[in-house]
Amino acid sequence: MERKKKAGTVLCGVLTVGLLALTVYLVGSAVGHLGLIGRRLGLRVEDCEVTSSSAPRGGGRAEVSYACSGEVTSDGTTRRITAYDFTSYPLTLDPVQVSQEPWGTWVPVDHGTWNQVGRAVSPLVPLGFTYLFARGTLIGYRRWRNSSRLPTGSCE
Repeated sequence: MERKKKAGTVLCGVLTVGLLALTVYLVGSAVGHLGLIGRRLGLRVEDCEVTSSSAPRGGGRAEVSYACSGEVTSDGTTRRITAYDFTSYPLTLDPVQVSQEPWGTWVPVDHGTWNQVGRAVSPLVPLGFTYLFARGTLIGYRRWRNSSRLPTGSCE
C-alpha cells in the first residue's frame, strides 16, 4: 500500500508540472492575442494559406486556420512577416493589427469582447487544477516524511 501512495504522489507532482507548463503557455498566448506586450503593428495582408482544417463530426462548418503574410512598417523600416492563427480570411484592404507572442510568433489581435474575456480567463482553469494537484503532492510528501520518523513498531 505504501508503494501505491508514493506512486500517486509522484503522479500528482508530474501532473502539477504539466498543468503549470500549460498555464504558462496560455498566459503567453493570451498576452500575444490581446496585444499586451511590445506594440501592435498593422499587417498589410498580401496572401494567406490554410494551415489547419478540421471537419466537425455530424456535419456543420469546418474550422479553418490561416497563416497570412504581408508587410509591416515600424520605425520607418518595412519588413515581411507571417502571422498565424487567423480564424477567417481577412478581406479588408486596411492593415490588420498583429502582435507578437513571447516566443516570437505573430498573431492577430483579438478585438471582440468575448474573445478577449475568453483569452484572459483561459489560464485560470489549468491554474486551478495546478493548485489542487500541487496541494495533493505536498500532502503526500508530508505523509512520506512523517511516516519515516515514526518509531519502529508504532502505527499512524
